[in-house]
Amino acid sequence: MLAFSPEQPRQFQSKSYTGIGVAILLHLVLGYALITGLATNVIKVITKPIETRIIEEAKPVPPPPPVKSVPPPKPHIKPPPAYVPPPEVHVAAPPPPNTIAAVSDAKPTPVEPVAPPAPPVAKVGIACPGSTAIRQSVEYPREALRDNITGNVLVQFVVGSDGHTRDFTLLRQAHAVLNRAALDAAHRFSCVGQGRDVVVQVPFDFKLE
Repeated sequence: MLAFSPEQPRQFQSKSYTGIGVAILLHLVLGYALITGLATNVIKVITKPIETRIIEEAKPVPPPPPVKSVPPPKPHIKPPPAYVPPPEVHVAAPPPPNTIAAVSDAKPTPVEPVAPPAPPVAKVGIACPGSTAIRQSVEYPREALRDNITGNVLVQFVVGSDGHTRDFTLLRQAHAVLNRAALDAAHRFSCVGQGRDVVVQVPFDFKLE
């Protein structure tokens, strides 16, 4: 069983009074509207046919033009230089190789160099005046005297065109002591140029009496 407090009936009574007041107010408003003809005008507006006019048929929107794909620009390539042919160079034809008639296994014989012609031989008295006195004045080597050494020595040398002597050699040799004495005597000769190179040969005889 529900129990109500003494204040709840009062609240219900006040709410009911309020609802009755609102309903009475609405009836009064509707009555006034009917009296003034407002409702009739509203009904006329609603029942009046609605005129519709087609101004222009809506045309379909044309699709946008297709976008043309523009190819990318080609890179600029520098053209190659014009071909210039090289100048013609005339090359002399090589000489034909020597034809070998036969091949031999034998070794070639070495060719000895040709010696220049020897200068003419001149008499010692003509080329070297006073040579006789020098030859007679040669002292007998003491070593040869002690050991009784004798012998014949032939000295050869060249007298140049200016009278200078060179290239002393021994064409005939004896004991070393006698060879040295003969060369020393030949170097003391005073010779005269003959206008060309001449060869002089001087004999030296070493004898014990």
